[in-house]
Amino acid sequence: MNIPKGLNDLLPGEVLKRRLLENRISKIFTQWGYQEIITPTFEFYETLAKGAGSMMKKEMIKFFDREGNIIAFRPEMTTSIARVASTKIQLEPKPSRLYYIGNVFRYDDKVGNQREFCQAGVELIGVNSKEADAEVIALAVESLKNSGLRKFIIDIGHINLFNGIMQSIKIEEKRKQEIKEAILNKNFVLLEKILSFSDMKDEEKEFILKMPTLRGKEEVLEEVEKIINNKLSVSALKEIKEVYHLLGDYGLEEYILIDLGIIRDFDYYTGIIFEGYTDYLGFPVCGGGRYDNLCSKFGENIPSTGFAIGLERLIMALEREDINSLNLERPEQYLLYYQNKEDNFKKALVVAKDLRKKGLIVELEVGKRKFAEVLKYAHSKGIKYILIVDDNRLNKIKRVEVVSGKEEIINYE
Repeated sequence: MNIPKGLNDLLPGEVLKRRLLENRISKIFTQWGYQEIITPTFEFYETLAKGAGSMMKKEMIKFFDREGNIIAFRPEMTTSIARVASTKIQLEPKPSRLYYIGNVFRYDDKVGNQREFCQAGVELIGVNSKEADAEVIALAVESLKNSGLRKFIIDIGHINLFNGIMQSIKIEEKRKQEIKEAILNKNFVLLEKILSFSDMKDEEKEFILKMPTLRGKEEVLEEVEKIINNKLSVSALKEIKEVYHLLGDYGLEEYILIDLGIIRDFDYYTGIIFEGYTDYLGFPVCGGGRYDNLCSKFGENIPSTGFAIGLERLIMALEREDINSLNLERPEQYLLYYQNKEDNFKKALVVAKDLRKKGLIVELEVGKRKFAEVLKYAHSKGIKYILIVDDNRLNKIKRVEVVSGKEEIINYE
């Protein structure tokens, strides 16, 4: 039986990796003072569309409910949390530090054509400061580090660098949107074609084509400062420099690059934006930024910033980096095998209960199979030991190492 395109069944081994990764990330979020929030999987399309860009609106999965309302599955989490922040917790002391782990839905996430995938992220609500911007970026770094990923970089930019350039160029809005979408899709052949038909100055075309290559340390800012003269873009460069220095105070310079070609496909971004990249994927594993006007669309105007990590993407990066640390967290697993007598069954139950209290994983053989069959099963499941309970040993059980077959009698009190 098939399932709809773009959906997956997660088998036990895959779920285990996901849960271990979620636990690592949620632990870091909690240590930084963030509290978990859960919002509905689907909402009114009109609500979710408030923060979506034109491309994201096309990717939203929509349907009608019985009352005829247009409903959509959430394509990301930030808009839903902004709704909650401005309607249900607007009077709570600020800042609000919230985190989430949940599935989001799009027709095409551009990675394996998945339509359902999991995101873990935070929102820092109620503060408009460069220190707040630096905190969420630093938390993104620490989250990726704690996942076990070694080789990654966070690229930081500012949405108003691009916005300022577009405002200063006298071309129609439709053409500006085409330029934005071409840069978003990294389709530089199309970008060059669009610019060739635009009535723009040669130096303006040259700079837009050069934007995606402006990536590096602080010298990138110095290079662009000599070219840019519109107020919005100049202010954006100043903010990037301030946040970059604050991240230096965190001691995270080795993980940070300035990237003036970043444009994100959400209309709600108003300031610093960033994306995380690894050596193993051609697309970001995380992304986020400042969105000071989104909450006002639901009532209360509250400045905010945040980010999201794509867990499937992160797991893919970890696997390509050949990291098995997620598997190492699993406690040792035992299988209890008992001779088929009532007293042995009761004793096996006591042993299993005690070992589980100690945090171990314990399976009880309930199929009444022969030992050779049980041994084969344990080997296939990666179980390390078989414990054999019989009525001939008082407070002692035999432990068999599955791989080597080594046996020993151990005390059990």
